[in-house]
Amino acid sequence: MRRKLPLQPAGLALVASLLLALLLWASNRSWQSLIEAESWVKHTHEIQLATERLQRILVDAETGQRGFLVTGNESYLAPYHQALERYRPALADVRKLAAYSPAQQQRVERLGPLVEAKLEELARTIHLRQQVGLEAAQAVVRTDLGKRTMDEVRDVLQEVNQEEQLLLEVLATQAQHRGRQLRLFILSTCVSLALVGGAAWAGYRRQVLTEAALRESEEGFRRLTENIPDLVWRFDLQRRAIYVNPAACHAMGRGYDDLLGRTLRELELPSEVVALCESAFDRVFAGEGVELVIPTYLQGAQRCFQTRFVPERDVRGEVSSLLSISRDVTELTHQQEVERQRADFAQQIVGIVSHDLRTPLNAILLSTTYLLRRELDEKTTKAVVRIHSIAERATRMIRDLLDFTQARLGSIPIERRRVSLHALAHQTVEEVRLAHPDRAVELHFDGDGWGQWDGDRLAQVLTNLLCNALAYSPPDTPVQVEVRGGSGDPVLSIHNMGEPISPELRSRLFEPMQRGFSSQDRSSRSIGLGLFIVKHVVMAHGGHVDVESSKEEGTTFFVRLPRA
Repeated sequence: MRRKLPLQPAGLALVASLLLALLLWASNRSWQSLIEAESWVKHTHEIQLATERLQRILVDAETGQRGFLVTGNESYLAPYHQALERYRPALADVRKLAAYSPAQQQRVERLGPLVEAKLEELARTIHLRQQVGLEAAQAVVRTDLGKRTMDEVRDVLQEVNQEEQLLLEVLATQAQHRGRQLRLFILSTCVSLALVGGAAWAGYRRQVLTEAALRESEEGFRRLTENIPDLVWRFDLQRRAIYVNPAACHAMGRGYDDLLGRTLRELELPSEVVALCESAFDRVFAGEGVELVIPTYLQGAQRCFQTRFVPERDVRGEVSSLLSISRDVTELTHQQEVERQRADFAQQIVGIVSHDLRTPLNAILLSTTYLLRRELDEKTTKAVVRIHSIAERATRMIRDLLDFTQARLGSIPIERRRVSLHALAHQTVEEVRLAHPDRAVELHFDGDGWGQWDGDRLAQVLTNLLCNALAYSPPDTPVQVEVRGGSGDPVLSIHNMGEPISPELRSRLFEPMQRGFSSQDRSSRSIGLGLFIVKHVVMAHGGHVDVESSKEEGTTFFVRLPRA
């Protein structure tokens, strides 16, 4: 009697088909989840961009108001008037994007009155400057109402962005969880398929089943790639196209048969694109994945594609073909370029305005210096001294703005010459002592202090660090300056006691517009560029600046300078 097989071929095929159907179903669910997650990520980025745009509009309005208050020239109000036209659409965008969440809606509802209050405060000071005069407008500014309102606006925008960031983290966690589930399902499905294959016919039957599975996988790949907007290409080891999806055919403006079997050079692509892709091909066929942004010219238009090149391996693990997936990022790249050009233009404007202000300020300083040499009554002398002090402070601010602009547009220029760091430190400390006769500044140095540096720039570095130490330390504690010139690179350190710098602030301490909190008089404070300029001056010398801060040891800035 013939033995009955435990499973008939039709049954095995049915089991295999069911497992493959489940795998495709799970893959489809995963793909839909990824699409949904990507939509939420895009929505979150749109909210973040909208809040940043609204904040920039308010900053532009405030910049125009400040320029008008200082100069009285109504041409400076152009950013303010532009902001008045742009803030309502920007606020409406934020409100529309936040409509999905009641919590975000509440935050945006708080934001509206704050924005109106800020613009009302700006309008009031501008009106006072026009109708009454500078002093009346400054009296309103000194109430800090505008600053507090702007701080509240930033706080609300920060809350909105933090909520969106939490949403991104939740989406990332969900994506990881779904990915683990999918991998587990795929693994279990593959194990089941292996068991089915193990129970199937030996020899040639196993090979037939394997080929059928491969054909099914290839068909699934084709169904997937034919319905996505990304450009998908596959190249063999001879670097000829063996697969092109419809999106790629549409982008090239050519038929499927006209593209197959051709190399990159035969596709008549620009030479620079061919060279870039061939370099990537060399790396991919060596087993490395490559991702590039490729600008090119297609069908009469300049396009930009973010392309991922992936090696495909055979059963022996050897690279047998190359898969490339390209996404059109032309609009995104254009937007980023526009934003970069806008930022560069703003920095250039700051540099131009700062440079042009130096001439009238120098005239004021020369005039007040001349008046102080003459015999004046006490009231006039105090007024001239006050004008002289304000002009000096404005000059320092302009110098910082010019240095800031140079640093952002390239690097701060330096002129090296033979300088003694010991003598430079002694002279700078003496100047600071004269300006702060009520404070103790101690100076210690040893070793060789000679090197090739820009003395004026290093004096600026030391002055900024010293003034920073004096501003953020108790009045009854000394500030210690030490120059160590051993056999290696000289190290300059400035130490002060006081409240330590928080780790959060320390990570961005050398960024522009970053300042700590001090109980000292803030009228003498700078515009928050001192440490940023310190960092870039030291970097221009090939050096490094760092800071250590604790409640027990105080705060110490270290500047290491190569001798040449």
